[in-house]
Amino acid sequence: MKTHKTMLLLVMVAAIMICGCSANTYHAKIVPYFTPEPPAADETSIFIFRENSAMGSARKFAIIDNDMVMDVLNPGKFSHFTVKSGEHEIVAYVAGPLMHYRVVNRPGETVYLYCKMGYTTGMFIEEIDRGTAEEMMGRFEYMDIEVVGKKTKINYKDFYDNLYK
Repeated sequence: MKTHKTMLLLVMVAAIMICGCSANTYHAKIVPYFTPEPPAADETSIFIFRENSAMGSARKFAIIDNDMVMDVLNPGKFSHFTVKSGEHEIVAYVAGPLMHYRVVNRPGETVYLYCKMGYTTGMFIEEIDRGTAEEMMGRFEYMDIEVVGKKTKINYKDFYDNLYK
């Protein structure tokens, strides 16, 4: 009887882990990459890459711009979005914010960000140069979501402004 309950518990845990890890709230998918138009004079183009590492439960995480989900990234993937220039708190989010990087007033520019997430590299977002980004585009797959612009409960720009006061 005890062995039967243990086996049932193991099967349930495995099913929860498989279903939980495969949740696709934003309908994320790998799609062919096409070079986007350059940003307008009042826009900023943001590319974000995720290190190809498998760290714990963070198999995929949402990329949030201030209070809006812009994409979901798996390891070894990248994405792109264009926003009106201003202050943009870019947040990698799983069950809470993992790392963040603020892009401040870069009109007409393209910004390349790299999410480092590994046991040896640490967890942070850094800005990289265009040459490095273009080399990574050849190795990484492009990821996009169908449900773009879903609002979060927290505006992370305000959150980090208040945190660092």
